[in-house]
Amino acid sequence: MSVLANAVLLLTWYAGHCELWTAALNRVYANPWSRRRLSRWRLWHDGALLLFPPLLIGWVGLYSPGVLVGGRWNELGIAWSGYAILCGCGTVSLVLHSLWQGLRPRPRWITRRDSRVIDLASQLGGRPIGAGRHQGMARLPLNQTFQLDIVSRTVKLPGLPPAWNGLTIVQLTDLHFTGTVDRRWFDAVIDLVNETRPDLAVCTGDLIDEMSLIDWLPKTLGRINAPLGRFFILGNHDQYQRPDEIRQVMVEQAGWRDLAGRCEPIEHAGQVLEIGGTERPWMGQHPSFDPAAAPALKLLLSHTPDNVTWAQQQHIDIVLAGHNHGGQVCLPLIGPVYSPSRFGCRFAAGEFQLDPTLMIVSRGLSGRHPLRLFCRPELTRIVLETATQGDPADAASGR
Repeated sequence: MSVLANAVLLLTWYAGHCELWTAALNRVYANPWSRRRLSRWRLWHDGALLLFPPLLIGWVGLYSPGVLVGGRWNELGIAWSGYAILCGCGTVSLVLHSLWQGLRPRPRWITRRDSRVIDLASQLGGRPIGAGRHQGMARLPLNQTFQLDIVSRTVKLPGLPPAWNGLTIVQLTDLHFTGTVDRRWFDAVIDLVNETRPDLAVCTGDLIDEMSLIDWLPKTLGRINAPLGRFFILGNHDQYQRPDEIRQVMVEQAGWRDLAGRCEPIEHAGQVLEIGGTERPWMGQHPSFDPAAAPALKLLLSHTPDNVTWAQQQHIDIVLAGHNHGGQVCLPLIGPVYSPSRFGCRFAAGEFQLDPTLMIVSRGLSGRHPLRLFCRPELTRIVLETATQGDPADAASGR
């Protein structure tokens, strides 16, 4: 084989190596472990990605068998051959996942999806960068951290009462108050939330990364107007801080209702929407939906999409989640790479029909590291649409 062909094979080998190590890291980060323990795993991952290329080129490419200098692949040692096969499987997995990300169909319950991108940095007269860490990252060119994508999804959920047609839910998630993204950004987002005039507002966790900024909660989220209520759960980053204090401020000063591990009925137009929240696997327990209540809609707030299997077992209609940030950095043709989930990047962001459940995973509003490429922050808006009598969706729903 030519030197160029062998170089391409080595590059393919490295791509599979990266896929394997990154897939492992994603699943490690799905565990409710301490930050210190997770950081150790991240060091192993980063070392494997950085040190493997010189080892691969130096040993296999130049020394033994030296495929870049005339050596033959059939002279590769048993250990190297075994790992090459394993990395080949990783490369195939990477290709198949990338194809799935681009070709997967829209869930049948979502009849319309609109996206409106607003460059809030331009409206604010410049990037709203505060005094927190990672300011240099926030200033990088091509960084989309301050370009808000308002994603509206129309959901035709079978069995909804006609009076609920047009009911609007807005979801905020992953605000990650660090101080690097200035409060002006969040104030502008809240203004846009109120412009949409939601009936119900929900927040699915990861509010605080710097406890000195806890007073931002009533000044931002406390300003949201939603006549049917404002409900929240916390996430793993809140758990790393002081979650009891965060809950207290959210309830007593911001005026939101804590749904951690519990359910609450919401009556609207003579029908009941039952909403529950889970912060598993980091805190508390799953909520207990009343099997005898027969609500018109069961809605679950879950910080991570990893709880979707449990939601399916409970016959939850809609799950709203966040946590994965859409990967924050998406590669052309490949898509997201990092997603702290036991499902890897499968549920990094988007909408997923997992009968009898529809799950919507938001990319979130911010992050501990203010870097986004091909993955803008997201404000999620859901508009319920009543299915007409005899609609095929009704027959297929099983509701």
